[in-house]
Amino acid sequence: MATAPMPDGRIPVLLSAHAEDLIGQDAGAIRSYLRRRPQLCGAPDVARVAATLTRTRRVRKYRAVIRAADITELCAALQALNAGEDHPLVTRSDRTGALRVAFVFPGQGSQWPAMGVQAYDRLPVYRAEADRCAAVFAAAGHPCPLSYLLAEPGAQTNDFSQLQIQGAQFVHGVALARVWQSCGVTPDITVGHSLGEIGAAHIAGAITLQEAVGVVAARATLLDGLTGPYRVAVLGIDPAQAERAIAETPGWAELSVVNSTSSVAVSGDTDAIATLVRRTNEAGRFAKEIEMWFPAHTTKLDSKRAELESLLPPGVFGAADIVFIGSATAQPVPAGTDFADYWYTNLRSTVRFGDAVRAATAAGADAFVELSAHPALLYAMADVLDDMPDPPLMVGSGRRDEPIVERLSANLAAVAVADPGFGRTDTLGADSNLLSDFPFAPMRAQHHWAAAEPLPPVPGLKVMTERWEPVTPGRGGPRRAAVIDLGEGDRIAGPLGAHLNLTGPDDADLLVVLAPVLDHLDAVTAAHELAARIETGLLDYPDAIGPLCRDVWLITVGGEQVRPGEPGPLPAQAALAAMHRSIGLEHPDQAFGHLDLPSWDLGAAAAAQTADALRGPAGELALRHTESGPALYGRTTVDDRLPQPAWSSTVLDEVVITGGSGAVGTHFVHQLAARGARRIVLLGRSGADPQREVSGVEVLAPPCDITDPAAVTAAAAEFGGRGASLVIHAAGTAAIVGHRELTGRTFTDTVAAKVAGLATVTRHWPLREDARIVLCSSVSGLWGGSGHTAYAAANRLLDTMAVQLRSDGRRCTSVRWGLWPGLPGQTGIIDADEVARVERSGLRAMAPERAVDACLRDFTADPLVFTADPERLQLFLGNTPSGPAHEAAAAPEPSLDGLDAAGVLRVALGAVLNLPADTALEPSASLLDLGVDSLLALDLRKKLKKAAGANVPLATILGGATVAEVIELLEQPEKKARLRD
Repeated sequence: MATAPMPDGRIPVLLSAHAEDLIGQDAGAIRSYLRRRPQLCGAPDVARVAATLTRTRRVRKYRAVIRAADITELCAALQALNAGEDHPLVTRSDRTGALRVAFVFPGQGSQWPAMGVQAYDRLPVYRAEADRCAAVFAAAGHPCPLSYLLAEPGAQTNDFSQLQIQGAQFVHGVALARVWQSCGVTPDITVGHSLGEIGAAHIAGAITLQEAVGVVAARATLLDGLTGPYRVAVLGIDPAQAERAIAETPGWAELSVVNSTSSVAVSGDTDAIATLVRRTNEAGRFAKEIEMWFPAHTTKLDSKRAELESLLPPGVFGAADIVFIGSATAQPVPAGTDFADYWYTNLRSTVRFGDAVRAATAAGADAFVELSAHPALLYAMADVLDDMPDPPLMVGSGRRDEPIVERLSANLAAVAVADPGFGRTDTLGADSNLLSDFPFAPMRAQHHWAAAEPLPPVPGLKVMTERWEPVTPGRGGPRRAAVIDLGEGDRIAGPLGAHLNLTGPDDADLLVVLAPVLDHLDAVTAAHELAARIETGLLDYPDAIGPLCRDVWLITVGGEQVRPGEPGPLPAQAALAAMHRSIGLEHPDQAFGHLDLPSWDLGAAAAAQTADALRGPAGELALRHTESGPALYGRTTVDDRLPQPAWSSTVLDEVVITGGSGAVGTHFVHQLAARGARRIVLLGRSGADPQREVSGVEVLAPPCDITDPAAVTAAAAEFGGRGASLVIHAAGTAAIVGHRELTGRTFTDTVAAKVAGLATVTRHWPLREDARIVLCSSVSGLWGGSGHTAYAAANRLLDTMAVQLRSDGRRCTSVRWGLWPGLPGQTGIIDADEVARVERSGLRAMAPERAVDACLRDFTADPLVFTADPERLQLFLGNTPSGPAHEAAAAPEPSLDGLDAAGVLRVALGAVLNLPADTALEPSASLLDLGVDSLLALDLRKKLKKAAGANVPLATILGGATVAEVIELLEQPEKKARLRD
């Protein structure tokens, strides 16, 4: 969204996130940032905040626009967002997809003298267009429409001719349309209602301004000669009821307008209209006379065609890019349509506005903007679209009781925030004065493990397995891509260049990183190679992320085992992918994806598939060759069952536990002892008592550095016995640091015990032929974690070693554990602060007895075993959603939780009508009597639908329904049809 001021002079500030609750978190962080900088105070500083957000962040699903004149207003609105409260300067939306906007031009009925004074004074675009239109009226010899638009206080409608009134109505709608267009909201469709069809046709480009003025003048001149004892009534009843009421009323009257199924207009003699209004009101239905004194859209015009043709300018409708739909035919008006035929139909035929609105939605309209001084058609449009599962956005341009710049700006913000495409950054120059050290967007709070309320206990243990499934390549639009090759030379940029627009990092919205060629099969060697590369800038590629970058993809070769029978993953390639995932969680404004290729040599078909994948949403993908050509696979995780049965007691005969003095190892000692282990040897640097008993089990704990082959060999000679029947490899350490602070030495220290320790133990400790080996890996290796770059790599290397051990005939399982509980006075692999962060991500400490029991089985694939809140970990649990893991429901406004139907209605009415919270509602009172008009009915209906899930028809709300009837409807939605009748 551009940072230019809105009509009220305020600057629009756009916040967005993948989850609704993250908007509030982001608002709180920005407010804290601004409060620490008291030197920021005025509108230019609000513009800097807006520009910083717009230029450095993507526009995401959940969006909020704040209109702020200064930092004080901005902070107040940010505080309301952070607290989950409403604020008059905040507009929110979660609509997806670009909007198709329809401009709606009403006919007569909502106008009054001087209705354009504020717009003419406060809106330069309005003033310029109004003056341009007035000049065309003057050039044609017609009275100036500005005399009505800008009338003096106290002027009455009777003081003006029909040409002045209708000219003013035309000018007002056209000038408002130009204001909306100048603010970036342009129509795809225009819809006209009676007189409004002229403005709609002109804004669509189907007729010129000179032709439009000529049609207004012809129409008004004809009607001026027909003014007499006529009136028009708007009635809140359906057409059939209107026809019956007309038949029962003395005098002449005809149905002239059908706005919707519960809103019509009737033209007739003064006495007949007065009678209709009185009787309709007495029946508890809405009825109101409007200021029209001619019998338009009735048989009174049957003899006036020739006269109208003589007054009309000659011409036909021209071709236009914008679809123009008139209410005379309720169809798009084709180019070449003759003026005389169409404008006579416009004036004589019954207005079918409801049908025109349906035609607009059929043409794709999902936002309607009414261009009038006061909404005349919003209720009718809402009534027409009442049953749509996702009703379009409907806004006006002003209200009689509000400053026009306030209402116009609020509604402009509503349309802008509803369209994700409105947040383009190309309107901002590269030299925008952006704010430094601005807070990151918390769009993936579950990855950052940011503070949240403590989770309730989640019972049970979840067991899942990794699976690769065929997926359809992404179909994203054109991308500007920069390629960084971490290896020796540019390997695949050439083939990709045929499918991607290659550019430099500063201009790219896509960064493609090619992993170095590290293909050693030995995980220990791979770890040393990675450590050396870290020292020479392996992890510096995020520094190349430019201001427009949205996605960062890492491309590896052979880093994943996708299909049965494939070679196991190359250790360094698999570890690089895990590191990339963790680095991505330190860059919340970009999505980090990983694509694994079978080879660096891309043929034409594989290059096209690769480019398709890179243009689509970031994820975990792999490209593989099949008989029918290259195919794309996506990684997911699926629920699994524990294999049956558990191991026999012979597997627990001779147990070796590495890292046995740590928290995880200690849990295994106690649980294996309880399950009948005969002898347990704990291997660790510090050792423990030479011999101790745990529930009658022999436990030995000699000091042994498992990364030292000589030490392992010596310990095996003394304590190896007949060979291990079960090895639990729980040794490990973790350094939780950001990738920029990670050194080669820290990386080596992190992977040493897990990777080198396992290699040493499996080579130098005697193992029985049928020995089981359980590796204590982590979900971090598969999912990553903020600050877990080295730790995730260590666990992924461990996973690759499990594949290799199985290929060597060993019964090995790498269990990707969740969170183990700590022990009093004992520090685990990660410290207490990190444990707290992990818990806030949705992982909960597992019950040790259940965790140990789960792994004492022969798995066919390496499982994930954890306890968690599935909503918070939704992103990681398989079917990756479009947004983050925990999308909390929006807080009701106000809270209606736990209330019965009567309570829901009471609170909703209180919010709409500003009633005290303890107001008693008389069951027999109608909503009309309580003060619910057509506009308030729209708001009330939304609140009832949100709170109670009941789609209360607008016709019911404004059709005389009582409090008791609406409560009954909320309690029994199936009665909706009866109440509608």
